[in-house]
Amino acid sequence: MTAAQRKPLKQKAQVRTNTTRGSVCKIDVPAVKFSDLWDNYVTGEPYRDAKTGGVPPGFGNQCAIRMSVTLHKVGIEMKSFTPANVSVKPGHQFGRILMGGRYTAVLADQMGSWLSKHPFCGLRRTEDITGRDWESKVKGRTGIIMFDSYWSRSSDSAGDASGGHIDLWNGSRLTISGPINSIATVGRMFGMNSLFPGSSFGFSDLGDSKKILFWEVK
Repeated sequence: MTAAQRKPLKQKAQVRTNTTRGSVCKIDVPAVKFSDLWDNYVTGEPYRDAKTGGVPPGFGNQCAIRMSVTLHKVGIEMKSFTPANVSVKPGHQFGRILMGGRYTAVLADQMGSWLSKHPFCGLRRTEDITGRDWESKVKGRTGIIMFDSYWSRSSDSAGDASGGHIDLWNGSRLTISGPINSIATVGRMFGMNSLFPGSSFGFSDLGDSKKILFWEVK
């Protein structure tokens, strides 16, 4: 276990007010580094039924949950992940659960909406890199990336994909969080954009995303 994994960053500070008009107070809050996120990234399905140990129905895709728990591990409590700070698509509901007593995002697009508010130090401005050339725009850079509406859920109508994905980007690839994800990540590294899209063991083309957002974290 690395030092980054053992010691969460301090991401909050208390400030005393004063009566001096126009005064400025410097707050010493360390910026989150990409290495903090990468070293602490949570794999698999962290959200499970406490009684059975299985993945609850409807929670087979846990990318937003993994990202949330990763942030928890480095000291980001996500207290501001509330309906007031998240845009919800028409016809959808605000998705949030508690993990370890902390707010946890359920949907990739809603977590992306929250990240666009720049809720912690070290997260750079939101970049819209939508397009089939998205990879060339972030090659050699590190951060968090969100793909919106590129794969179809069972409830989606034809041609109206709503499934998304949120992940870490290390400059050349996404994380490897499980068996299926490893196939997708390695396949994409070798130029395979999709494999049996729509199946439980395949993966869809990220380039088909209706929106791709990137937040650089150095």
